[in-house]
Amino acid sequence: MDWTLFGWAGIQLEIPTTWELSGLSGDQKTGYLRLDDGDMPRLELKWAHTRRKKPDLHATLDEYFKLIRKTYKRKGTELSFRRNVNLIKEDEFFEERNVLGFSWKGDIRANGLIFHAGKRITIVQVMGRLKENWRPTVLRVFQSIVDRGDAPQTLWSAYGLKLGVPKEYKLERQKLLSGYLLFAFGAKPARFQIPIKIAKLAVNRLRRTDGPVESIDFSPPDRGRLSVERYGPAEVMLGDYKDTENPLEAWFRTKYAKAIRGYGFEVTSDIDTADERLTLIGEQTRLYDGVPFSPVLMLDKLSKRTALMFHLWHCHHSNRIYVIQSIGSNNAHSTVQKVAESIKCH
Repeated sequence: MDWTLFGWAGIQLEIPTTWELSGLSGDQKTGYLRLDDGDMPRLELKWAHTRRKKPDLHATLDEYFKLIRKTYKRKGTELSFRRNVNLIKEDEFFEERNVLGFSWKGDIRANGLIFHAGKRITIVQVMGRLKENWRPTVLRVFQSIVDRGDAPQTLWSAYGLKLGVPKEYKLERQKLLSGYLLFAFGAKPARFQIPIKIAKLAVNRLRRTDGPVESIDFSPPDRGRLSVERYGPAEVMLGDYKDTENPLEAWFRTKYAKAIRGYGFEVTSDIDTADERLTLIGEQTRLYDGVPFSPVLMLDKLSKRTALMFHLWHCHHSNRIYVIQSIGSNNAHSTVQKVAESIKCH
């Protein structure tokens, strides 16, 4: 059996490569996911933020058993439950976390753990058939699970895609389709304020020189946004552009025409490597670009422009296109580079 590292919302564990996402709800603070192997559900994971230093795990387990009973009551399945089931004997596993083991059996059987670490309660449950030799699988999953919510990077996994994202970026939405994956993140912007005198002086100067000014946006840049997308198959995506000088760039300019509108940017293309790569770095254009007066230049320095960066590549081996976009981030280049390095496309 082949295994892989799976990550979601700061939780990491090893799973068989045949298990994939089949159910998902909630967010990084409180959520649920399920993994199936094509035949049946194999793993359920629930997590929730808590402010309690010592939450009552038995009370949490009572509520979880109620949920299981409610689910299987409709099927008329007889269930039996056990708590304080200790499959793991290594003392190291229990360091810095409070753990409670459990099991239940109906037409399938399951072993699970509830543990409290940091500010989160996590429930992991592995399911199998009644006559299946699944204990080694359960032990490996349980022994590998860690809560890395405070790590510098958060691992996210789905359908063969793994990416590491700086922890300040929180997952806001995702699309997990057969030919398209999207992970979209957001981070809060740093506060800044434009001095009122400078802002008024710049507006008055523009009015005297360029005529009426209806409005000028003095608001801070957009909150930091980061997205990772995977398209496939690439040969289909690029099919309409195969006669152009650079099919990848032609496809990108068409696909992302709306996203790059209003930005000035430089393009760097690298088609000599095994994977064709394209990088775009730019900044938001503004109404007063080209006005040479010092108050306007001072205003421009104080009100930072929204930065935009794209990094994309065509992985020939996997026949997929990967697109990383960062907007509104002061260190866009460093962020995008780190995320790109975390993705192994083949």
